[in-house]
Amino acid sequence: MQEELELFAACAPGLEPLLAGELTRLGATPQVVPGGVEFTGSRELLGCALRWLGTASHVLRRCDKFRCRALGELERKVAELDPAGWLPRGQTFHVRASARHSRVYHTSAIERHFRAGLARALEDPRQAEEPPRDAELPCYAVRFFSDVCTISLDPAATPLHRRGYRLAMGKAPLREDLAHALVLASGWRDDEAFFDPFCGSGTIAIEAARLAHGIAPGALRAPVLPEGTPGPSFAPPRTGPIRASDRDELSAEHARANAERAGVAAHLEVRASAFSAHPWLAKPQDAPERGVLVCNPPFGKRIAGGGDLRVLYQSLGHRFQQLGPGWRLVLLAHDLRLARAVGVPLKRLFTTRHGGLAVSALGSAPA
Repeated sequence: MQEELELFAACAPGLEPLLAGELTRLGATPQVVPGGVEFTGSRELLGCALRWLGTASHVLRRCDKFRCRALGELERKVAELDPAGWLPRGQTFHVRASARHSRVYHTSAIERHFRAGLARALEDPRQAEEPPRDAELPCYAVRFFSDVCTISLDPAATPLHRRGYRLAMGKAPLREDLAHALVLASGWRDDEAFFDPFCGSGTIAIEAARLAHGIAPGALRAPVLPEGTPGPSFAPPRTGPIRASDRDELSAEHARANAERAGVAAHLEVRASAFSAHPWLAKPQDAPERGVLVCNPPFGKRIAGGGDLRVLYQSLGHRFQQLGPGWRLVLLAHDLRLARAVGVPLKRLFTTRHGGLAVSALGSAPA
């Protein structure tokens, strides 16, 4: 009988329902909590989650929990644990501590005593030595809250939103997990076209293309656990065309290079053009009949060349409406007044944070 693990998938605030939906498609029974989703399952499910979750930033295995009021007590209790099945023998690791409302509160000391206790439990004195900070290694999260110590393991060496394909990027790029969330929230269907006219380094369109063609978000990362079998919802490829554009030639070049690394260059067309000059918007009669326009338009005060952003949003709304009733609009907005300038009724799909700002995904009603 396989061991049933207590697991937690963390995500950016506001993305919990989308993350729960992804876990359900993997066969889990998720429980939404602030900051993520709790679930239980086998090591295979954990490996599958690490590979296939697109909106998660971390997936943690809960290892142990106990009351603790002193650093010496922490080291002693950790030394009495049986951590042999947590990581492969000899695997080095980082330790990250946090503490609130507890008598044990010095995080550096927590990390040091936890590492010493675990080295004793593993009978491996080398594990008491801290590895270089920049080394990409699994990490133990040691959390103290109200004098209770919770030990969790993050098996992945890097946060899950770092897919590995985005080596070329401009200013303030959109995180991959947030781009993935926009694609999911758009309700994009199999036969619909997909279009991002403000693509920057291409993240939204690339996430869409990878999802459409069954490429796991973690496909470029070295697997750290058995991967399991992806759910059937990840298998069928989508038939609608995927397009992206950006007025900046360098950004378009970055998007093409990133798409190549992501394995979707053959499924994604990127143009260097002003959004209104893209063939689908310049001649809407030539655009597909059904589709979704998903974008992260500029939301600073002004755009290059001194243009007014309100005019840009008005133009976006005008061009979008010319595409016809078979299209839906989803955009990421910081300034809701700007978003209203598109002149299309929009509802809030989720609210989260990006670049230190509160942002909302807004979408038009389905056709």
